[in-house]
Amino acid sequence: MTLLSPDTLEAARLLADSDLQGALRAAQRGLQAEPGNAPLWNLLGVCAARLGQAPLAEQCWRQALALEPATPDARFNLGRLAEESGDAAAAEAHYRSELARDPDHPASLGNLGNLLQDAGRLAEAEACFRRRLAAQPGAAVHYQLGRLLDSQGLSREAEAHLRACLDEAPDDAEALQLLGRLLEERGEAGKAEAMLRRALESAPGHVVAGNNLGLLLMAQRRWDEAERHLRAAHAVAPGAALANLASLLLATGRAAETEALARQALAAEPGRADWLNLLGLALREQGRDDEAGRAWEQGLASAPEHRRLRQNLGYLQLARGDWAAGWANHEARLEAAGYPALPTPRWQGEDLAGRRLLVLFEQGYGDAIQFSRYLNPLLAKGAARVIALCREPLLPLFRRQWPQVEWQAMAGAYPADFPPHDCHVFSMSLPWTLRAFEPRAETYLQADPALRQAWRERLPAGRNIGLAWRGRAEHPFDHCRSLPGPEALLPLLTDRGANWISLQPEPSGTEGTWLAENGVMELGSGLTDFADSAALLAELDGLVAVDTAMAHLAGALGAPCRLLLAGEHVDWRWGQAGAATPWYRSLTLERRRRGEEWEDTIGRLAI
Repeated sequence: MTLLSPDTLEAARLLADSDLQGALRAAQRGLQAEPGNAPLWNLLGVCAARLGQAPLAEQCWRQALALEPATPDARFNLGRLAEESGDAAAAEAHYRSELARDPDHPASLGNLGNLLQDAGRLAEAEACFRRRLAAQPGAAVHYQLGRLLDSQGLSREAEAHLRACLDEAPDDAEALQLLGRLLEERGEAGKAEAMLRRALESAPGHVVAGNNLGLLLMAQRRWDEAERHLRAAHAVAPGAALANLASLLLATGRAAETEALARQALAAEPGRADWLNLLGLALREQGRDDEAGRAWEQGLASAPEHRRLRQNLGYLQLARGDWAAGWANHEARLEAAGYPALPTPRWQGEDLAGRRLLVLFEQGYGDAIQFSRYLNPLLAKGAARVIALCREPLLPLFRRQWPQVEWQAMAGAYPADFPPHDCHVFSMSLPWTLRAFEPRAETYLQADPALRQAWRERLPAGRNIGLAWRGRAEHPFDHCRSLPGPEALLPLLTDRGANWISLQPEPSGTEGTWLAENGVMELGSGLTDFADSAALLAELDGLVAVDTAMAHLAGALGAPCRLLLAGEHVDWRWGQAGAATPWYRSLTLERRRRGEEWEDTIGRLAI
C-alpha cells in the first residue's frame, strides 16, 4: 500500500472541509509528482464525482485500483456510481468487492443492505445491517434496521431501533416520521402527531411526514390543519400528495376543486390510471355519472387490473342497477390489502356436494346483515357443511336464523387460523357466485319471541318510533352520513302522537341528558347484541335512522324505516334517486337535498 503523501493528506483535508476546488488542485499537484499514487487518484475521483463529472470519477477510481487493487473506498465509490446510474447488479458487485477487502466496511454494509432490501432480499439485507451495527453502532444503522423490521411487520423491534436512532440523532426526520407512522398504526394518535410535527420542524417540507400528518388529522376531522399540511406536501411533490389532498377535498364537499387537480395531473401525465380514477370520483360526486363512467373505462382500457378503477366502476354500475357488470367489478375489492389470503380456492359457484364451504362475513355490521339474505339460496346448493365467520354481536341473531350453519365468532379482524374447509367465499361475493344478480326486497330475519316479549313489557302504550342518529365514527364519510347530534331530530319531536325511543348504541353523557330533557326514552344503551336489537325493533311501529346497521336490520325484519341519506357520498346500495330501494320493501329513503340542513330534511318527514 502506497504511503499517504503530504499532498494526499492535504487533498483529504480540503475535501473534508468541502473545498472541492482546493482538494482538486492538491490532488492534481500531487499526481504530477506521483502519477502512481493510488490514494490520490481515488481522491481525485471523489472530487470529480462531487463536481458532477461521473465519467472522469470512474476513470480515476479504476486507475487507483489498477495501481493498487486494495485502495480503500475505491470499489465502494464505484458501487455508489453504479447505483446512481441504476445498475444495481454492478453496484452490488462493487460493494461486495469492498467488503472482501474490509469485511466491516460500514458504508458498504449499509449501501449493500439498502440494495438488498429494495430487491426484496430481506434476510440478506438484515444480515448486512446487523454486521454494520456490530462493527460501527450509530444512528444511521439503527434507522436502517428499524425501517427493515417495519417492512416485515415487526413494529415493536422496529420501534426500539428507531428510538435508539433518535437517542443519538434527535432531529433525524426520517426516523421521526417512520416512528410517527408506527405509533399512528398502533392507535397512539397523540404520540404519532408529536413525532410527525418534530419531523417537520427538523425538515420543513418533508413530504412523507406532511402527508402522514395530514392523514392523521383528517381521521380526526381536523380538516383545516390537515389541508394545510397536505397542500404543503403537494407543493413539494404533487404526485405523492395528490391522492390524499383530493380525498380531503372530496370529504369536505369540494368535488369541483378535486376535478381541477385531477385534470392538472392528467395534463402532466395523460392517461395515467390513478388520475383518471380520481377524476371519476370528482365527477361522480358532482352527479356527472356518465362522465365518471367514461373516465373509469378509459383508465381500465390501459390498466385493466387497476383495483380502484374496477371497484369504483362497479359501485356506479350497481347504483344504476347494472347488476351483472357491477357484481363482476365489485370482486376487485378482494385484492385490497385488508382481505386475507386463504389457502383454499374461492368458491365460484360450482357444485358443492361433499365439500365444506367457509363463508366470511365482511366489512361492517350493516353489510353482514344485508348480505346474510344470500345464505338461503346458498344452503340450497347442498354443501356437506357450511361454516360461517361473523363478528360476535351478530352471532346470536344469525345462529337462531340459520341453525344448520356452523357459526364461529371473530373479533374485529380475520383470525390467524381458519377452521378446516375445502373452499371459501366472502359474503359480498354471493350475488356474483350465485348469479343472483338483482336483489329482491324480502323479509329474511325474524326476532326471538321471548326477547320481543321482554321488550314489549318495557315499552309505553301507544305508537313507538325508534331513533338512531349516529353511525360508526371510523367510517370515512361518517361526518356526512351521521347527524351532528340528536338535536337535529327535534322537528320530529313536535309530534306528540308518538313515543320517541332512542336506539342509539352507547349514547354519550351529553346525548343522554338531551334525550331526557326532550322526553325521548333511552333504550339503546341496554341493547346487548343484534338479536336484542331485532327484538326491540320488531316491537316498534317504525324507525328513523341514518345509514347504519340498524336501518339494515329494520329492512331485513320488514319493520318500517325512514332512512336519512346525506346529499353527498351516498353509498352505492341506495341507488341514484328515488325513495324506494330494491333491497328492502319496508325502507323509505329520505334524501337530503344539496345545500339543505338536516333539520330541514327531517322537517319534511311525515311519520
